[in-house]
Amino acid sequence: MSIDLKVLFERHEREVRQFLRRRLGNGADAADLSQEAFLRVAGLKASSSIADPRSFLFTVAANLARDHLRRLIRHRKFEVEPSGQDAVSEAATPEETLLANQRDHVLRRAIDDLPEKTRAIFLLYYVENLSYRQIGDKLSISTHTVEYHLREALARCRDHARRSGAL
Repeated sequence: MSIDLKVLFERHEREVRQFLRRRLGNGADAADLSQEAFLRVAGLKASSSIADPRSFLFTVAANLARDHLRRLIRHRKFEVEPSGQDAVSEAATPEETLLANQRDHVLRRAIDDLPEKTRAIFLLYYVENLSYRQIGDKLSISTHTVEYHLREALARCRDHARRSGAL
């Protein structure tokens, strides 16, 4: 089945954007990644045969969201200097530096406040880059349980950020 990108976009763009907003908790990033998902689908060879274009589109969007969150977490992880002080760009204003430090603190606190098992799964996925299956094998749990804990972790981190005023 050939993909009619215009029809796919008209039918599912809003739905994909909302899906990404729930995953990321950020409308601007969701809009950007939604466009990226459609661009990736548009970039497929004409000979590509996709049985369910909507499902494929959501898979692409979910992968983009996961990669985006991994980059954010890696960026935060490697931003910390050995002394424990946050690395600060010389070009950043004091206000930008303060806001970045506050967001980092909120994120670290949210992760620290996760239940132990949920935190471990979250870190294995976003920091160690393990797949659901690898995490499941490592912790002797099902991939559905891994998925549940990751959804819980993201929801709790989002709630923590909202309560803290970071979102």
